Amino acid sequence: MLAQVDPGPRRTSPRDIECLWLTALAGAGDDPVACAFFSLAGYTDEARARADALGVPLFTLDLTGTPRPVNTAAHELIATGA
Repeated sequence: MLAQVDPGPRRTSPRDIECLWLTALAGAGDDPVACAFFSLAGYTDEARARADALGVPLFTLDLTGTPRPVNTAAHELIATGA
């Protein structure tokens, strides 16, 4: 699992999601790896739509660092316990 954590004050953009997804797609050798994005400031609407299209789980972090699922892929990740 490849994860990116964005503790910055700006909402995550579609480009951020795409960069993570492409890095995960490159994977380890010939095998892609799963990925997830964690953001303190949240996501733009466009970023959420792009993540949904790519199947990237999105989470927001509260000020204590507790992750909260944002999209269906994140809920599914939690449900499978992966």
